[in-house]
Amino acid sequence: MSRVLLAAVLMTATTGAATVLPAQNRPSPATAVPSKGAPAKSGRTVWSDEGPAKWAPRPTESAITANDLRTRLYQFADDSMSGRRIGERGNWVGTEYIAREFKRMGLKPMGDSGTFFQTLPFGPIGIDSASATLSVGGKALSRRTQWVPTVPTAANGVGSSVSIQNVPAVFAGQWGDTTVMLDAAAMRGKVLVFTASPAMRAVAASSGAPASFVSCVDVPDKFGANAAIAEEARQRANPSAPPARRPVAATAVRDSRAQAVGAAAVLIIGLDEMQQTAINASFAQPMGMRPASPLNASAPAGASISRAVAEQLFGKSIDQVTVGTAGQPVSASWQHRWRVSPHPARNVVAVLPGSDPTIGAEYVLVGAHNDHVGVNPVVVDHDSVRAYNMVVRRQGANDPVCTPSPEQQKKIDSLIAHARSIRAPRRDSIMNGADDDGSGTVVLLEIAEKFAKEKPKRSIIFVSHQGEEGGLLGSRWFTDNPTIPLDKIVAAHNMDMVGKGKNWQVKYGGPNSVQMLGARRLSREFGDMIDSVNSNSKEPMAIDKSWDVPANPLNRFCRSDQVNYVRKDIPTVYMSLGYAIDYHQHTDEPQYIDYDHSARLGRFVHEVMTAIANRPNKPAIAGPDPTMPTCGR
Repeated sequence: MSRVLLAAVLMTATTGAATVLPAQNRPSPATAVPSKGAPAKSGRTVWSDEGPAKWAPRPTESAITANDLRTRLYQFADDSMSGRRIGERGNWVGTEYIAREFKRMGLKPMGDSGTFFQTLPFGPIGIDSASATLSVGGKALSRRTQWVPTVPTAANGVGSSVSIQNVPAVFAGQWGDTTVMLDAAAMRGKVLVFTASPAMRAVAASSGAPASFVSCVDVPDKFGANAAIAEEARQRANPSAPPARRPVAATAVRDSRAQAVGAAAVLIIGLDEMQQTAINASFAQPMGMRPASPLNASAPAGASISRAVAEQLFGKSIDQVTVGTAGQPVSASWQHRWRVSPHPARNVVAVLPGSDPTIGAEYVLVGAHNDHVGVNPVVVDHDSVRAYNMVVRRQGANDPVCTPSPEQQKKIDSLIAHARSIRAPRRDSIMNGADDDGSGTVVLLEIAEKFAKEKPKRSIIFVSHQGEEGGLLGSRWFTDNPTIPLDKIVAAHNMDMVGKGKNWQVKYGGPNSVQMLGARRLSREFGDMIDSVNSNSKEPMAIDKSWDVPANPLNRFCRSDQVNYVRKDIPTVYMSLGYAIDYHQHTDEPQYIDYDHSARLGRFVHEVMTAIANRPNKPAIAGPDPTMPTCGR
């Protein structure tokens, strides 16, 4: 990215506090959000696809309409939702809203214990910095400057917890030097102190950003399935240079000798060489699913200490200490543990019971994911980012950041100047996720509201999946812990990014386009049924199947929740309008959604589901197509 663009983009911003969404039969006035900059002059908009900045909620109707979608999405993807990251308040507020809507529609709850919610065992895991302690000779050490705990990993083999009082320390040589045998009789139950090995200060593979960006002229075109397939084939034939490298953490080298001799804990003299990011990571609390068991449960816990602390331990320079030298007693207490999130991560599940006494026990499923990626620590100028992406990142985060050519920069500058003529810079840090997948969520609600007034023969199950952005977590949890019999689901429909499909936004786009993947992977009859419905529809869709190929361009089929239904041999289709410039960007906001297109897609999905729900026989399963991607199933 050029210096000119960086100066235009990087700014400071604030974010709004989350508020509870009202149910749609109780509209409330829209509120101003200060974090998105100044209003436009004379009500003018900057972008050709830009709608109003705000939309006052109004009652919804049973029909699937563009205005109903606006009413829902302008709330669901508002700044106050803070990007709906799993385990955070904004996401919790969003799932509350979905459940209230299901209840208002008269649907039956099908979550845990008679509720609409299926709660995932999800939350923070890490070491509490406030309670973690380490002392030498009765003197407490300062966290971060004198010591940090070692986060256990499968690679380092370090234990997850320690609680010891005045345990003798003994010097054990160099960490990782397995040519030196440790005396179990002398070291059992002791705190073993090691110097860091030279390998710990070596370098290891890194996916970090390069020091400078590649020229946009050199970035291959991957716009559309065919272009992506061609570029991925070229990359396989000509692998790129290895990634950049960086220093590894002090305990990345595994050494099982301490565990073998029964050490109480391990201290490694390596804090002085640690990067600040690694020090901060020692007390990080990343979110994740509950581990099946504590990692490295039988191994001693570890920590990195400074050279000054080591000298305090032994009363002399560490260079003068030999293996077996006794040091001062050590006390330590910390635990690397998982806790449930204060804002529970939840699938939202509802059912409309089928009207037929026989096939009413079978289900037609429709789903979309309710989460996004939260607030970005990088604050940007909203319109400058969109100008840049318009020119050089046509598929948003699928395309790399690059340095524009002079001609490209001229186009970007022109777009920024146009934006500045209409409104002031818009400070932005919130990843609203209007298209991804607020659009799918509100279409799901519209389909539910329409079905609620109907009587399909088979039951209809609505699943708002949690944690798709975190690794398809909610769909995995639902299919592994179903609240209905999985073998009774006759077909599943997943919607993700159904808000942008204009012909300049996606390849083969248009007012009635839809990208469809997976319908024939398990059941060719399922795909035939969809095509039959489409050919007889009053609003036929232009189905783009260019992404549904063995090459799996951009790993497309494996990146959303349909994977976990295919894994359970359930006929599944993935419907999307495609990746566009706002994909995983600050600019993915409600004013850029094509609501007429989304409503049309919603009516199509409803039509397909109705046909399947009322058909005497369920789609026949022919078995997996061996030519198609398996996604590791």
